[in-house]
Amino acid sequence: MLNLFAAAPLALNRQQDKKVTITSCALCGGGCQLKVIESFDGSQKIMGDSDDPVSQGQLCRKGCNALAIMNHPDRLTQPLMRIGQRGDGHWQAVSWQEAINYTAERLAQTQQQWGDNSVFLAYGHSKDFINTQLLRLANGMNTANIVGPETVCWAPTKLGREYTLGYSPSHDINEQTQCIMFWGVNKYHTRFSEVKTLKRALKAGSSSICIDPQKTKHAQQADLWLRVAPGADLSLGLAMLKVIIEEDLYDHDFVANWCVGFEWLQQQLSCYSFERLAQDAQLEISQIQAAARTYAQAKPAVIVSGNALDHNSDSFQVNRVIAILMAITGNVDVPGGQFHNQEASLITGRWPYDDQEVNALSQVERDQSAGTPVIPEYFRATNQGITDAILHNEQNPVKAGFVVGANPLLSWPDTRKVHQALKALDFLAVSELFMTPTAMMADIVFPAASFMEYEGLTQGNDGAIRYQPKLGQVGDAKPDHQIIAAIGEALGVFETKHDRLLEQDPFKHFQDEAYWNLFLQPSGVDFTALKAKQRLVSTPPVKQYRKYLHHGFPTPSGKVELYSKGLVQLGADPLPAFKPMQAVKNSRYPLLLTTAKSKHYMFSHGRQIAALRDAHPNPLVRLHPETASSFGLIEGDSVRIEAESGQAIYQQLKLDPDLALNVVVADLSWWYPELGYNRLGDVFESNYNVLTNGDDDGRGLGEAGSFNINGIRVRLSKEWVR
Repeated sequence: MLNLFAAAPLALNRQQDKKVTITSCALCGGGCQLKVIESFDGSQKIMGDSDDPVSQGQLCRKGCNALAIMNHPDRLTQPLMRIGQRGDGHWQAVSWQEAINYTAERLAQTQQQWGDNSVFLAYGHSKDFINTQLLRLANGMNTANIVGPETVCWAPTKLGREYTLGYSPSHDINEQTQCIMFWGVNKYHTRFSEVKTLKRALKAGSSSICIDPQKTKHAQQADLWLRVAPGADLSLGLAMLKVIIEEDLYDHDFVANWCVGFEWLQQQLSCYSFERLAQDAQLEISQIQAAARTYAQAKPAVIVSGNALDHNSDSFQVNRVIAILMAITGNVDVPGGQFHNQEASLITGRWPYDDQEVNALSQVERDQSAGTPVIPEYFRATNQGITDAILHNEQNPVKAGFVVGANPLLSWPDTRKVHQALKALDFLAVSELFMTPTAMMADIVFPAASFMEYEGLTQGNDGAIRYQPKLGQVGDAKPDHQIIAAIGEALGVFETKHDRLLEQDPFKHFQDEAYWNLFLQPSGVDFTALKAKQRLVSTPPVKQYRKYLHHGFPTPSGKVELYSKGLVQLGADPLPAFKPMQAVKNSRYPLLLTTAKSKHYMFSHGRQIAALRDAHPNPLVRLHPETASSFGLIEGDSVRIEAESGQAIYQQLKLDPDLALNVVVADLSWWYPELGYNRLGDVFESNYNVLTNGDDDGRGLGEAGSFNINGIRVRLSKEWVR
C-alpha cells in the first residue's frame, strides 16, 4: 500500500515572522529531511526535522551547511571555455548553447576519429538519478568507458557477498540483536542517521565488537576492540573463521543443508597457523578468539561494515570472508541479524545499476572498457584503466572525457599520473559547483546547480520518496541531469520530444514533470501528486525471514557458496586465501598508513565552507606519541609522509596515544581552494592519493578493481613547507 503524506512544504509563522520549507538533503544517499527556515529579513538557516524517520531531527555537520554550499561566493555561475594552456586559469564566459554544442561537437569528433571508446564519462558519489542519466548518455554514445567510485566504494562489498550469498545483505538491528560487530565503519562520521537505531540495540543489551585501527566512538563503546593493522582484514577474517570452525561454534544444520564447499574451506583453513594470521593482523591470538567466540555464540548477531572494506586489492575476498562468517553462524536472514531485503523500490533510476541501463551494451561491449576487472558484473571501466588508456594505450586510446560531480585529481589513485593523463587529453568537460583542481584542467566548465536549486525528488534510507523544492538560484547554474540530457540531445543520442523548444532553450524539455514521472512509474504516483503531498511512503510488508527455506539462495547452486565454481571459471580464487598484507617488509619504510573519512567533509567537497574549515582547518596526520618522538616530531609539526614510490605529501601532526606504534592515519582528499590556480589548489601538497598506486604495488588489483589505500608503507620526517 502506498501513502502520500502532507508535510507542509511551506508554512508561515506570523508570530516569529518565519517561513519554513521542508526539503531533503542530497549530499549523501541518506536523504535526511531538512527544515529551511527563512526570516522575512531574508536570512536562512537549516534545522533537522524531528518528524523525519530517517534522521529523527539530527543532522550531520555537512547537512547543516547545505545553505552555505549553495550560497558560497566562489560558486561557478556561468559556462566557461578555456583560453590558453590547460590548467593556467584563463577562461572566457560563453552561453549555455555554445558550451553544449562545442562539447557535443568535440566528443563526436573524437569518437569518429578514434572509436566509440575513445570518450570516457566519469561521475562521483551516486547522486540521485544523475549518474543513471550519465549511464544512459554513455549507452547512447556506445562507449563502455563510464567510470565511478565503485571500485573502492560498493563493488567489492556487494560483489563479494553476492558471489557467496547471492545478494548483499542489509542488517535488521533491533532489540533482539545480541551482538553488533562494527568492521571498518564509523557511523558517527558517515550515515549519522543510523546511530539512534544502533544505540537502542546496545541499550537493550546487545554486546559490541569494533574492528578498526583507530579508536573510533564505536571502539570506545565496544566490549571488544580489535586494533587490526591497516589492510589486514583478510587475515583477521580467516583467523575468526578458523576459531569458529575448529571450536565447533558454527551452525551445523545451516552448514549441512545450505552451504556448499564447507569441507574445502575447512581444509584450507587448516593450512594456516593462528600465529601467522595473528602476526599479519598485528593482534593477539586471544583477542581474535574472544571476538570470534562472542560473535558466533550470540544469536542473533550482525556485522555492520563500511567503505574501509573496499579499500584494498583483496577487498572482494575480505567480503567473501565476511559473508561466510554471517552464513556459517546462522545469522543470515534472521530477525535481529543480517536481512535479505526483497522489497521493490518505489522508483527506478536512482542508482546507475538498473539492469535495463546496464544491459543496453552487451557483455562483449562492456568487456572493452578500460581496465575491466575480473568480475564481469562490474560493468564499468576503472579509474586506473582510464588513466592508462589515456597515457599508454595506442590501440584503444582514450582521448576525451566528460566529468560530472567528480574530482579525479583528488579521488583517483596516483595523483601525479592522473594529472599527466588529464593534460594529455584532447578535450575535457567538467560539470561542477566550484572550480576544483579537475575543473581547472578542463576545456569547458559547466556551472552545476546544488540540490537546493531545482525541483526534483529523492529517496531516503527509509525508502520513502520525497519532493525536493527549488529554494534558490545561483547565477545561471543548472542541474547535472539537465546538462547531461542537453549534451545527449546535441549528440542526437537522446530522444527529442520538443524540437521547437530545444532550438530556443536546450534545457526547457528537461524541466517538465514528465522527466520525474519516468522515475516514479513503479509507484503509480505522478510528480504532481508527490509535489502536493511532499512524501510518498510504502507501507512496509510484514518482514519475512529465512526466505531461503522456500526459494533457496540466488546463487547457481541455490545455496551459500563457500567455494565458488563461478570464480574458478573466471580464474579467481574459489576460496578466500591468505595473502600476507605485506609480502616484503621494508625497514626504510617501517610504518603502515591508513585514512578515514572526516565528519566535516564529503571527500574533497566542502573545503571552501567557513564553518567546516574552521572546525577542520588543516589536513592532519595522527601518530602515537612514542612513534612521533622516535622521528623527532612534536604535535603541530609539518610532517613529510613518504611512500615507497618516493612520492610524498605534507600534513600537520596530531598525537594519538590510541594508535599502534607502527600505524599512521592521514587525512584524505585535501586541497586548498584559497590558493586558486597555484599548483591547482596545491593538489599535490597534502592529497592522500599522491601516495596510492593504481597500477601494481606488489599486491595487484582486486577482482572488482579495488586497489590499496590502506596499509601503504611509509616513513616520516619533519618538514617546513607551508
